[in-house]
Amino acid sequence: MALTNYPTRPNLNENWLFNFTADNTHCLEFDGADDYVAFGDVLGLYRSFTLEAWIKTDDYDGSSGTQVIVERGNDGSTTAKNTNWQMALRHNGLRCKYQYDTGTNVSNTVTTSAITVNNWHHVAVMRDNDDQEMRFYVDGVQIGTSTVNTSNDPSGGGSGIVNIGANFEQEADFDGEIAHVRVWNYARSATQIAYNYNRLVDSTSLGLVAYWKLNEGHGTSVADFSTNSNSGTVTNATWSLNGFDEYISAFNLSFKNTIVDSITYHGNILNKNIVIRDSIDITRGTSSTSNISLSCANISLYDTDLYKLLFNGTNNYLNKQVQVFAQYEYENTLSNCQRIFTGKLVDLKLDQNQVITMQINSHRPWDKVEFPQTLSTNDIYQPVVYGDFDPHAHKGLVRDHLNAVFPVPFKRKGITTDHLIIAPLASSNIYPHYYDAAADAFLPIHSSYYTAATKNLDDGFDSNVNIGLVNRILRRQFRINPIAISSDDTTTFDNAKNLLMDSYSSAGITHVFTDTQASQVKNIYMNFAAELSKINDSDFDILGTVITPSQGGNVALTLRINYSGSSGDYFIGNVAGGFDNVSLTNGSLSNSQAVADTSYATLGFSTSNNNLNTVNLSTTISSSGTNRTLQIIITDFVIYFDIEESFDDSAGRTSTSINNASNIKHLYLGTNGLTESYTGGNTPIAWGIEAFRDLMVRYAGNNKTAPTGWTSLYYDRRTNASGTDQNNWKIRYWQLEPVKLKDKLDQLAYEFGFVYKFAADGTLKLIHVLQSSELSATLDLSGYDLANINISTTGINEAITKMTINNKLHPAISNRYYSSVSASNTSVRTKYNHGDKQNIANINLDMNVGTIPTTPNADCNADFYSYYENIIGDIKIIVSCDIVNMTKGAQLETGDIVTFSSMPVEMFGDDFAANRYFMIIETKRSLGKVSVIAREVG
Repeated sequence: MALTNYPTRPNLNENWLFNFTADNTHCLEFDGADDYVAFGDVLGLYRSFTLEAWIKTDDYDGSSGTQVIVERGNDGSTTAKNTNWQMALRHNGLRCKYQYDTGTNVSNTVTTSAITVNNWHHVAVMRDNDDQEMRFYVDGVQIGTSTVNTSNDPSGGGSGIVNIGANFEQEADFDGEIAHVRVWNYARSATQIAYNYNRLVDSTSLGLVAYWKLNEGHGTSVADFSTNSNSGTVTNATWSLNGFDEYISAFNLSFKNTIVDSITYHGNILNKNIVIRDSIDITRGTSSTSNISLSCANISLYDTDLYKLLFNGTNNYLNKQVQVFAQYEYENTLSNCQRIFTGKLVDLKLDQNQVITMQINSHRPWDKVEFPQTLSTNDIYQPVVYGDFDPHAHKGLVRDHLNAVFPVPFKRKGITTDHLIIAPLASSNIYPHYYDAAADAFLPIHSSYYTAATKNLDDGFDSNVNIGLVNRILRRQFRINPIAISSDDTTTFDNAKNLLMDSYSSAGITHVFTDTQASQVKNIYMNFAAELSKINDSDFDILGTVITPSQGGNVALTLRINYSGSSGDYFIGNVAGGFDNVSLTNGSLSNSQAVADTSYATLGFSTSNNNLNTVNLSTTISSSGTNRTLQIIITDFVIYFDIEESFDDSAGRTSTSINNASNIKHLYLGTNGLTESYTGGNTPIAWGIEAFRDLMVRYAGNNKTAPTGWTSLYYDRRTNASGTDQNNWKIRYWQLEPVKLKDKLDQLAYEFGFVYKFAADGTLKLIHVLQSSELSATLDLSGYDLANINISTTGINEAITKMTINNKLHPAISNRYYSSVSASNTSVRTKYNHGDKQNIANINLDMNVGTIPTTPNADCNADFYSYYENIIGDIKIIVSCDIVNMTKGAQLETGDIVTFSSMPVEMFGDDFAANRYFMIIETKRSLGKVSVIAREVG
């Protein structure tokens, strides 16, 4: 991760360069199908013109066809549908097109390899009527010229449609991103193109008839920054936030006068003692960069006072980017200077002596961003959910809460209308669940009482928010298993049990009938009193499997449900499928298959008596032959139970219904969360680092390119080099209401063991501590490179030798977790004489659902506990120093690994050595000086 463009001599001349821009970093993205920006009939039929834009194409080769960047074409009302002027990509070349005389088109395309896919390029074409030339430019460099003897004026209709991203017939669509489209009514010179392609052009510039920066970042309207003010309307194209990562320079300041890339940097900065501090905290996963306060004398720029340009000029500079470079030994090319800071201008002050103070804060794309952001017209946010939740059938009692469900908003629309939930993904086989607190169970809504709808709703909701509609009758279902079976029909049970509780949810109970008697009854005890007291209607469904050995005979199996406890007061019914008149003939069993999910025996009953407590299974056996013993084994006996509660206003229950509906804040879904926005795949995000990267792309507008350090972190947190999933770093997380993006990014970084930062060059970097066998040093710092060396240790109170880690968050109850593990390093606790209550951290992980061990793994990246035990489970050495050798100091940034040698002191009796590794956790950069703090990591 060491910085590039560092000096090659220890002692050197250094200057700092400050580049200011007046442009944002947003742009428009076109998908190559039906995206465009339309302006109407706004510009003229020019004989000479210059068209230019910044483009980032996704499709550029010999077969990619025509992709219009900007054009003015006839509106189709005339017979000749010709193009007045156009700039486009044509196969693998840059194209200029011009209409003349009575509607004849002439076009030329210059094939060029200077334009590459997925990279930003400035392109420009022009027609010069004076010399009949078309000229073509890429990134300020002329790539071709063609001569066309067409001196005639353009014609072919008095009106023309101006579009960006497609032609006037919405064809020849552009595939990629576009920014900074300019139209001039004359042929610009090669010098002008070379100078201004990446520099500010003032809105009042002579001949500038249109300037669409496409940097709004929201809405469907784009502004014209020329004096013509011709705004356009966006159709289908989407905003790429911070997607334009090129730099349009406006003016330039420095500590001392210099010229770089033929641009004058004015040396009017007064405070040359600026310090840029960058730090990371590997114990919390956070990073920070200091801000800059810049004082400078007023100067004249473009014949105007600098302070007038900054605020009330034709361009706005507040909240726009500022880049800072270190210039070594009068380097005259910016690309060879070292970028050391990126910020935004946030505040201005001016005193009576015309001294300007500019506050420049470090620029981070997550600043002032909240999520979720997708809102229905009924003011319900679309939840943001990560994790591979397991869908559950509508008759399943959800026990494994962690793998099952997450909360979604439930909103009562009114007693006489449907209720609704907002789902992150709608699916016909996903059913919302109701949380029963008494049972600590999630009961699925009956399939016939729930409808998933994704768009075109008639009740005023946005089509981009998935809506789940729940009927007024809220029918909840669950599955239970008997908790006991009596040996005969005389056994009684005195104490009521709640069969929904986990301890009584025994699956696979075996019920054995083995007798030569004509009939036999066995009692299976259940108690439903807790549930029946709050329902309006119920029914049972029965599912099971019958198994017999190879014995002859015939069996009729009958189910009896005793709901009052009185003798003979029950319902009787034959059980469906394999339970229905099971017959055994000649030692073979017929009709004894497991019952399918669609085939149940259903017995309805009233709730006038809530003393339902016994299910009786009885058999009638006839045996053929003598001394035959018939055995029937009934396994996996399950009862499906429906609870029906109406929110309707019938039967005088209006107040009760309103109250019940109002008390429901959430329902719960078992559907997979979001998929990766950075690859376009459809696999649900199940790992923490993938959720982090997705949030950065989805809400911070970070580009989709993998961050620096991604590959190493991926192997330690997602899938290792051998292709094995690292399941201890999985995520289950939901966010229903807006929160600060930065807060959740910090939480993700901590819970999944890494640090993230935006480096000085504006790129996202991910940092984590490797196990010792994998560490290697960026640099070795000799004592001769250093000054003001101080060696210390982390404090005894910072050595956390025991952690109580709670994770696997309950979907319905905050601060309740399904897993709690006490993990410790007993040898280190003994070493530092830690008592039973000392140096213990209580840690709640709301996102990380990995398995937590009780002792640290040898590989510190195996799990959350092992990772942080390696960092804070023992006392570590800290080295702080000034680096006087700038050939080394100017290379280092936070996250780099270094070693120390030839030090004037040792580490409290232990040697600095090539196998003792330290991570740079803080840098302080000032003119000609770098100071660092390094923390032992291996």
